[in-house]
This record gives sequence, structure tokens and C-alpha cells, in this order.
Amino acid sequence: GAVVDLALDTGATPLFFACHSGHIECARLLSSYGARRTATIDGVDSTVERVSKRMGHAELAAWLVSSRGWTPLHHLEELSPARARTLLRDGADPHAQPTPTPAQRASAVGGEVSELVLRAARPWGRDSHELYPDAARARAVELLRLGQQLSIQPRFTGEEQAVVDVWITHVMPHVVRRA
Repeated sequence: GAVVDLALDTGATPLFFACHSGHIECARLLSSYGARRTATIDGVDSTVERVSKRMGHAELAAWLVSSRGWTPLHHLEELSPARARTLLRDGADPHAQPTPTPAQRASAVGGEVSELVLRAARPWGRDSHELYPDAARARAVELLRLGQQLSIQPRFTGEEQAVVDVWITHVMPHVVRRA
């Protein structure tokens, strides 16, 4: 709950301190919460990449370059399953740029968080419904009711379950979107 970009009078932020000291784990965590990577320190514009390089933290500097532009969902290694689920339900996009996207990273990284991201990246279905934002889940419920009403029409007598199955399997994934 801390303010991730709270700066001192000099302009230094927690991410700048982490990069100055070479604390890669702290830098990754702060980045996963959206910490800004630029600041004006003592009147000079700077980036955390420059600070890391200047202080000789090559591994951290390389990670900062490779993770430039990432969304919080890209930071799979820093996310708990609960936080990943919250991000996804709040609308985080598993296909967000830059590449590799969170879904592409999840394919390579593995683990419980990656499984959630990969499930959320698939078209809507029973197994991904819980990972969709509120509005998309509400739309899915409306459409499921519509499909149920369609299935009980007299012309489908004796085939009600087949209509529902087709509706859920072949219609819903095309009309329920994350956004």
C-alpha cells in the first residue's frame, strides 16, 4: 500500500535507490507495481538504467532494458496467484505489448501464476470465466441466459442440451471479450 513513486526532496524514488544499490529483487518488485523509471534527481533528468550502469550493476541494468514498457502482468516472477488473479479481473491484458507479452512469458516461465495468465489468455470458456473482468463476466451471464432461453424453444425440443453445449462451446468464446 505504500506510494511506489514517493520521492525525496532531491527527486530520488525507492526504485532509484534500489538501482543505485544494485538490489535487483527490490527493483523488480517496485517495477511490478508500476514504479516510474525516470526522475529528475537534483535538477538532472535521469533513468534507473543509467543509474544501474553507472554504479556497475550490469545484471540489473540488463533486466531494466529487457523489461522496458512492461505492464504489472508481465512481472510473473513477482506476482502471487492472488495478485495475478486481481490484475486479470481488473482488466490486465495477457496479450499486452511489448513482446514478449505476459502470455508469451508465461509459456516460458511456468508456475501457478503462469498457468493463470495462460488460462486468461484463452478465449472465454468455463475454465477462464473467473479470470475475466466484471463487465465481461456479466456479459457472459447474460449471454448464457439467452442461450438457455433459446434452447427451450419448441423447435429444439429433445435437443435442449445440445443447443446449450453448442452455444457455450462455439458462440460464447467469440462474443465474450476481456475488454
